[in-house]
Amino acid sequence: MNSIKYLLSICLAVGICTGMQAQEESRGRIPDEVFYLMPQFGDGVVYFRGQAPANGKLNICAADNTLRFIDDKGVELTAVDADHVLMVEIDGTQFLHDDRGYYRMYPANNKIGIALKRDVHILVGAKKGAYGTVDQTSSIRQYSTLYTESGGMYNLSREVPYEVNEELYLYQGYTVVPFTKKNLKKMFPAKKEEIDAWLKSNHYLPKTVEEALPFLHQLIDK
Repeated sequence: MNSIKYLLSICLAVGICTGMQAQEESRGRIPDEVFYLMPQFGDGVVYFRGQAPANGKLNICAADNTLRFIDDKGVELTAVDADHVLMVEIDGTQFLHDDRGYYRMYPANNKIGIALKRDVHILVGAKKGAYGTVDQTSSIRQYSTLYTESGGMYNLSREVPYEVNEELYLYQGYTVVPFTKKNLKKMFPAKKEEIDAWLKSNHYLPKTVEEALPFLHQLIDK
């Protein structure tokens, strides 16, 4: 296993740019449990395409979908070129990576599962209106409270509004695809009738990990 110094020499450097500085300034207004995909930096391993893995104290930023780590001096560094990163494991939790970002893996078996992508969007152009409302041309949500998957509740009373979006995907091996009926049928070509029957009786695709995993187990076990 290579050290974090090897990881630094391959693809990581301090993020110094206007956009990154703006996000770091906003970081103080967003709880770490929201700003990162893991509650805290943890022991992790980065797996590369065609290269040996590297380990270190890792986390993933949900605001810009970048890999972060703590160096030997306690400084937080940011990945500026992570194209070769295939998967990241932090404290036993695995995240797949592609050009759209990082996805938390919820395995249904050793090859197939749900990939959850969570994004935190800082609404830089939003303006506060009366009674705490937010005025912006696009449709947005201003969270006052965030309920996490683990049941935690966090007060988000901050000056800068932002929104948290979570979207389900499917993964097979290292490939991530949108959670659609078409992709379900490609993944389970022998179960097309079961998929149609489930959708007809429930009238919608699963919208949460808690709904989607039992559905995949049902398709795998039959």
